[in-house]
Amino acid sequence: MGIGVQMRREKERGANLVEFALVAPLLIMLVMGIIDFGWILSTQQDVRHGAREAARLAAVNAGDTNTMKNLVCGSMNVSSGATVTFSYTGPAIGNSGSVVLVAPVTSLTGFATLPFANSIYPTTFTETVEFRLEQPATWTSGTGGTCP
Repeated sequence: MGIGVQMRREKERGANLVEFALVAPLLIMLVMGIIDFGWILSTQQDVRHGAREAARLAAVNAGDTNTMKNLVCGSMNVSSGATVTFSYTGPAIGNSGSVVLVAPVTSLTGFATLPFANSIYPTTFTETVEFRLEQPATWTSGTGGTCP
């Protein structure tokens, strides 16, 4: 190996470290964004599942609104702070009803709370599911509650 090649390597010795220092923050932000996007997508699916579960419970008259709310909150992984509202057009079999489930979105890595990313990610998920009563409703329309 020639002396010129060896001297060139010594001069470029810190170049890799400088290049990594410039690229690493972008790569870390990209990974954090991917993780948060996956977490928020999972949260949305969980809220949809909770709304469908609430509609099923209300359609078959699984109890009062507090009991149904607790069952729905227990079926979701990310239910803290979610509100469930049950309503119907009438308590008789065949009448229509709806469930509205609103859940706050939480960031897993904190990336979604950054100012530039905050406009991309939602702050709440709202899911509405309509159903027909299969059993006479004994629960009160227009009620629900907040998950613990």
